[in-house]
Amino acid sequence: MSAILSCVQPELPEGFRWFPGWLEPAAADALFRALVDETPWEDPVVRIAGRVVAMPRRVAFYGPFVYAYSGVLHPARPLPSCIEDVRRRIEATAGQPFNSVLMNLYRSGADSVSWHSDNDYPHGGHPAVASLSLGATRRFRIAVKRRASGSIVLDLTSGGLLLMEGRSQEDYRHALPKSASANGTRVNLTFRYMAKTNVPSGRAAPGEAG
Repeated sequence: MSAILSCVQPELPEGFRWFPGWLEPAAADALFRALVDETPWEDPVVRIAGRVVAMPRRVAFYGPFVYAYSGVLHPARPLPSCIEDVRRRIEATAGQPFNSVLMNLYRSGADSVSWHSDNDYPHGGHPAVASLSLGATRRFRIAVKRRASGSIVLDLTSGGLLLMEGRSQEDYRHALPKSASANGTRVNLTFRYMAKTNVPSGRAAPGEAG
């Protein structure tokens, strides 16, 4: 799987780098199909305002430590070989270490993820996040945390790699809203570096999250 390393930034904030076509189309399509078919996808439920609802996407997690968010507890699992290969390539592009991946499967435009920042785990001084998009194009939004309105829009295309580095998770939040116009299935691989689990010893997984 060869990478196209020319970086194009459509006026993204400091700390965000977008590499469209990081994976060539054939490689991106092959990885997409393999992950859709072979991943043991989970269908978590979350508690919001006292109600138990299905998470609006399917998920899978791989990494050396237990990871919890939105009341969902993921056990530690080694990365599959195809993802391990992608992880090494992303590390070479980013110049940053990664050891974990949270994968999301968006079945249609009805699936989404709400506003959040990827800062809910101990990173040991390595807060960078690398997000690889496969499959259908979806619209991604970035907003300053302290600002009540306004956001930056980026269309995430298949094979594209978005790096979020520096203070990107401290100063900004991001979302993938529902879309009536989006067609097709999308897989997203979000690579992070976890220094240890985010579940305190002897305590249950965290409850609600934004």
